[in-house]
Amino acid sequence: MEDSNTLIIIISVAAAAVIGIGIFFLLRFLRGTIKVQLPVTAFSPGDEVKGSFELHVKKPIQSKRLLVSLIGTQHTRTTRDGKTESHTREVFRKEEVIEQGRDYRSGFRQTYNFTLAIPKGSDKEQILQGVANTLLTVANIASRSRTDIRWKLEARLQAKGIDVVGSRKVRVND
Repeated sequence: MEDSNTLIIIISVAAAAVIGIGIFFLLRFLRGTIKVQLPVTAFSPGDEVKGSFELHVKKPIQSKRLLVSLIGTQHTRTTRDGKTESHTREVFRKEEVIEQGRDYRSGFRQTYNFTLAIPKGSDKEQILQGVANTLLTVANIASRSRTDIRWKLEARLQAKGIDVVGSRKVRVND
C-alpha cells in the first residue's frame, strides 16, 4: 500500500513540475518573442559573430535592459559502475547591452544588429589548454567520461516579471 502511495506522490509532483514549466513558457510567449538570425553558425576562435534579432513585444513591458550574449557551457558526462552522471557549468559569457531599461508598448517590433567576438586564447593559453586536454583525455579514458563545450548566442529582454528570450546554437571549432 505504501509503495502505491509513494508512486502516486512521485507522479503528482512530476506532473505539477511539467505543468508549471509549460505555464512559464506560455507566459513568456504571451509577453513577446525574440527571433535570432545568424547567416553563419560555425566559427573559429577569434571570429566575429554577426547577426540580428527581432524583438516583438505583445504586451506592455517595463524592461531593465536588452542584451545579447555569447555563452559557452561545459558539459561532462561520466559513467562509472554502470551509473551515468552529468555536470554542466558555464565557462564563458560575453554580454553586450543593446539598450538600457525602457518601457515597450504593446505591438512594438524592431530588428537589432550585433557583433560579438569568439574568444581567442594566447599561445601560452593554447599550450596549457593542450596539456590540460591531454590530461583530460587520459582521465576520460580511465573514468569513461566525455566533456564538450556547447555554445549559444542569446538575446534577452530583461524585464520585471518574466524575461523574453531567444537563442541559437552556434559551433566553435577547436
